[in-house]
Amino acid sequence: MYERSAAYYDLIYRDLKDYREEAEKIDTLLRRLSPTLQKLLDVGCGTGEHAKQLRVRYGYEVDGLDIEPDFVAIAQRKNPEARFQVGDMRDFDLGQTYDAVLCLFSSIGYTRTLEGFGAAIKCFAQHLSPGGWLVCEPWVTPDLWQEGQVDTTSATDSKTGDTITRTRFGETDGAVSVLKIDYEIYHEDTLSKFNETHRLGLFTRDEMQAALEQNGFQAQWLPIGLQSQSLFVAQLNS
Repeated sequence: MYERSAAYYDLIYRDLKDYREEAEKIDTLLRRLSPTLQKLLDVGCGTGEHAKQLRVRYGYEVDGLDIEPDFVAIAQRKNPEARFQVGDMRDFDLGQTYDAVLCLFSSIGYTRTLEGFGAAIKCFAQHLSPGGWLVCEPWVTPDLWQEGQVDTTSATDSKTGDTITRTRFGETDGAVSVLKIDYEIYHEDTLSKFNETHRLGLFTRDEMQAALEQNGFQAQWLPIGLQSQSLFVAQLNS
């Protein structure tokens, strides 16, 4: 999915996403859930910026998992003392458990189907200690998905002078949202282009709630999460 854009990911989100503020919100939430939470697994960790902020500012131990090898490599460089691994959130086994699992920035949508969503939740449960917590930012629900939406963002690398422009267009394929993304990279006097297609499942709150309960979680929904969308917080039964 991010085979060609991974190197530009942090640049694109530099002005769009405040990781420091989000880490503060995550810390506040985790301390409210339990003051003893220390070992975290960030599933769909991307370039490891959440992990870095949580480690440096709040002292958490954070490992990570992502399906994109380039993301994992970047995350590992940012967090050399942690363990970052390439894997599919629907089917992974790290051989250990954690106090809490994080799945942020709507990464759970990449499970695409309800079957895939349930498989991911099962894996999360298997990597939690009894009574452990799952904090997950869902992708938009079907009623909030807007087909035909378009957004464009640009950013310039202060070191190289390169400018990247990303344009996203949304389509719908049954119960799947399809993001068609075009990139333009200006390097000196040269323009290069490439594109990606991302497919994210559209799950209702009831469908997600059912999958959580089937895998031993008790969930609560927060209408406002780290950004504007909702957040679900679920505890694994002891």
